[in-house]
Amino acid sequence: MLRKLMQQGVSVALLRVAGTGLSVCVTIAIARWFGADALGVYAYCVALMAIAAVPISNGWATLLLRTVSAHGQVDGEARAMARTGAVGALAIAGIAGAIGLMAIYLSGAPVARALQPVAPLAIGLLMFALLCDQVSAMRMASIRGIDRPAAAQIPEMLVRPLLLLAGIGMAWLWIGSDDASGDLPKLFGALTAAACLAAIFGQLVLNAIAPKVAPIAVGPAIRKSWIASAAALAGSAGLVQLNGYIDMLLLGNFVPPTDLGHYRAALQVAMLASFGYVALNMLAGQRFARMRKQADTGGMAATATWLARLGLATALPLPLILLAFGEQVFAFLFGPDFAVSALPALIVASGLTFSAAIGMARTLLVMHHFEFLVMRTTLAALALNVVLCLILIPRFGIVGAASANFAATCSWNLLLWLVARKKTGLDSSALGLPKHS
Repeated sequence: MLRKLMQQGVSVALLRVAGTGLSVCVTIAIARWFGADALGVYAYCVALMAIAAVPISNGWATLLLRTVSAHGQVDGEARAMARTGAVGALAIAGIAGAIGLMAIYLSGAPVARALQPVAPLAIGLLMFALLCDQVSAMRMASIRGIDRPAAAQIPEMLVRPLLLLAGIGMAWLWIGSDDASGDLPKLFGALTAAACLAAIFGQLVLNAIAPKVAPIAVGPAIRKSWIASAAALAGSAGLVQLNGYIDMLLLGNFVPPTDLGHYRAALQVAMLASFGYVALNMLAGQRFARMRKQADTGGMAATATWLARLGLATALPLPLILLAFGEQVFAFLFGPDFAVSALPALIVASGLTFSAAIGMARTLLVMHHFEFLVMRTTLAALALNVVLCLILIPRFGIVGAASANFAATCSWNLLLWLVARKKTGLDSSALGLPKHS
């Protein structure tokens, strides 16, 4: 088991490393070619897109993952579930676009003012990118469910960021840069094209490895149960996403886009601490679901421990590097003005390292059908994050936002560990404590 975990973990982790590295390259390219202002507005919009995608990308897709993992194949039920999810994705993209357009014209925030000159075009491009991302999330869940985690990651981890980087590069070479508002359609156009082409590529991968099965007919009662389960999963995941982005979103109401750009750079580098944890978590969901069905408690405990230890081993080096050479790293990668991003990056990376040590507590709870309990713990962490952001950001700016992120991340993961230990009897952390009766 450990050997297979390590083999799949290494393959997925290498893809995550490549994908995260390419994402950092995208941030570097925008920072150096279009400036911190454009980077700040772009990052703010991407954060809002991630939150808007939650009902499908995290709720419906997780439901699909659980279904495919339990059956071991993409059967007629899974196909019907994916088709229903696609309809929901289209509706969510339209609703998000309408809300976004109204917010741009009604809000007086610096980000909204930067978007107003190009609002209709920007919103149209972001709507289409959001639709493609949601479809891609469901496709990735299906491939993960049949135990092909590496194949599931290729479109998002390699194809999409490579296309995005190429699109941004072509926009800069052929059109150049003017002001932040004029640059935004170029950036959003590259984002949309990359999302669309990656979705098409991912569907081709799914068609190649999963037999084509006709979707079954689904009655209203079954569809209603799907929606209820997906809503619970989405509620929990939505709070997770909001908890991850609330510092950026609240920061945008207090600081100019330039500071948002500096904070985006800090987050991108800090997220490197979580690449191993996230990659391994892609393996955890499928395994926990299968082992629970087989009543293999011992295997589940061993899997959770090894996943946490491997995640911690990959996370620990980054905070040490940032502590010793943080300012030099940011000045070299993004430019001298971004040296101020070093301290926020160190703070956030330290919180993510603690999360890796706690392990896959949230996934363990979700696969035991404790979605509502996870939702409540996440809500508590979000409330703490919001309060700390409102206290710290006005006084300390991006360092205050990073400090709020750190405190909320550590508190939430510690609470999840305690709850998972109590409800499942298993230790999700790197400690590997014996089963709790």
